[in-house]
Amino acid sequence: MSNPNNTSHPESDIDQILKVSENYKYSFEASNDDAWNKFSAAREAEKQVPTPFKVYKNTSRLLRVAAAVAILAVGSWAFWLTTLNKTLDAGQFATNAGQIEQITMKDGSVITLNANSSVEFKVTEKSREIKLQGMAHFEVAKNPNAPFVIESNNNKVTVLGTGFDVQSYAGKPLQVTVNHGKVKVEKLSNSTMLESVILTKGMRVRENLNQANAANKRSQIFAVDSNVNLDAVKWESGNLIFTNAPIDDVVNAIETRYSKKIQVRILKPTCIITPTGTSNQTSDLQFTGVFKNTDEFSTVVKTIEIALGLQFEVK
Repeated sequence: MSNPNNTSHPESDIDQILKVSENYKYSFEASNDDAWNKFSAAREAEKQVPTPFKVYKNTSRLLRVAAAVAILAVGSWAFWLTTLNKTLDAGQFATNAGQIEQITMKDGSVITLNANSSVEFKVTEKSREIKLQGMAHFEVAKNPNAPFVIESNNNKVTVLGTGFDVQSYAGKPLQVTVNHGKVKVEKLSNSTMLESVILTKGMRVRENLNQANAANKRSQIFAVDSNVNLDAVKWESGNLIFTNAPIDDVVNAIETRYSKKIQVRILKPTCIITPTGTSNQTSDLQFTGVFKNTDEFSTVVKTIEIALGLQFEVK
């Protein structure tokens, strides 16, 4: 009787015996036992022949669907990885003495690069990586999924969206000033974080180079000022604009603009002022004035000397 569902089942012992019997050729054996042993051996040999694998129509379709799903899944994963690592924006810029460069990134962030500085950036879906040498002002477009990270001279500044200045020239202390928002500043050594500070509006951090290089005094690497005059020095327009600017900030801005190393002496002897600190006698000295981008270094220096009774010496 045929199977109405046209499906196969394992052969029964009787079926196997009948199948072997069809091919069995009668011969005289010495005994019934010998004849039975020969027949049994033929039956066992038949069992060892593998049953052909049958592919039914529905099974083939399922296999094709499974293969298509697997290919789609692998393709989607590869596409996601490619998109994640794909460079969406990149660039390199550098400025000379007296030159200001404004760079607008594709995400809307704006980098204003000060004189004698260079910046390199790379943007992907998950990161915005910036390498800075020199000084720049950053207005960062908010993107919580892609942190804005600046690395320079073993220092790291991380922000999601804010406005701030970063000054990081080789051989000079890092200085970060926050105009609005919040940033995190870290000191690194071989990718290990030594110290970190959080800055908000009106705060400034300055690196102590001597302590930064002393592994046994890590807790004093950064000095934080919480009440900074954000209008003291403006340079982004190309002009130098000072408004009640402390003398050390004035000196720092002039050195940066004209790529000079200067020392300031008051007309009274024994008083020396440098960009990294001022003496008690001159800590209250401030300057207000505007210098155009076309003004010569000598003009700027002479004006400040007369106004504050100082003497500049170029080193």
